[in-house]
Amino acid sequence: MNILVLGGNGYLGKKLVGMLREQKHNVTCTIRKSDSRENYIYKDVIIIDANIADITDIMIKNHYDIVVNAVCNYGRSEGLYGDVIEANIEFPLKVLDMAAEYGVSTYITIGTGLPDRLNMYSYSKKMFSEFGGFYVEKKGINYINMKLEMFYGADEPADRFIPSVIRKMIMGEVVNTTIGVQHRDIIYIGDILKAMDIVINSDILGYKEIYVGTGIAPTISEIIDYIWMLTGKKSIVNKGTVPMRKDEPDCIADTSILKNYGDWAPIFWKDGLREMVSLIEQDISRACSELPR
Repeated sequence: MNILVLGGNGYLGKKLVGMLREQKHNVTCTIRKSDSRENYIYKDVIIIDANIADITDIMIKNHYDIVVNAVCNYGRSEGLYGDVIEANIEFPLKVLDMAAEYGVSTYITIGTGLPDRLNMYSYSKKMFSEFGGFYVEKKGINYINMKLEMFYGADEPADRFIPSVIRKMIMGEVVNTTIGVQHRDIIYIGDILKAMDIVINSDILGYKEIYVGTGIAPTISEIIDYIWMLTGKKSIVNKGTVPMRKDEPDCIADTSILKNYGDWAPIFWKDGLREMVSLIEQDISRACSELPR
């Protein structure tokens, strides 16, 4: 299939492009203009700048079966930030409009399992999918909203919650957290790709929301305690020193819809974290060995 991936320079986007490339799909991806094309790791992928003019041009020249929107801006406040609206609604909506015009069969967007009105990120994702439903009714395109739970992987940005905690605990640093009573369905990055593979290769028509998680939700406190145990209990952990976010939700995926389309058996969260800790320990050990003596 011919597949256009929006946001091919992001953590999930790069991995998705890699999977599609290995499966011999013809892949085009957008990257930010500020990112170097020379540093992009997949040399047999068509790369274009993330602007409407370039996307229009390539859609005219090529017929795409699927567009995958992996673009997002998480925002850092409750405020109405232009970047959040532009990244999560305006840009992907313009591409959705073009996809419908140029005969794309299916538009898949990366959404979130967070409550719709928790913050500007989750609200903007909800609003965009409202447009998706409209385009299904008026233009006949298929629209799939992949509502992801919190995913993790050893090579994700080190400032994200789980890798940050793991690295601090490996180094024996102090870790400050909330009391951690909120439940979180955490899912390994490899399983996100498996879910995407199931959906891309399924004949899904109309509008569909698919929740992607394990269906199991430990508390943040349980996750912290397990990482602490895996890393040798070297760190002092101060629970409750970080205030809980207002209206902090419990999140768990209903995986029944995904199971209807394929064999869905994600890694148990403890097994995934054990592998992640091992890989990060190897990475830190390798980095330390390369330091000048």
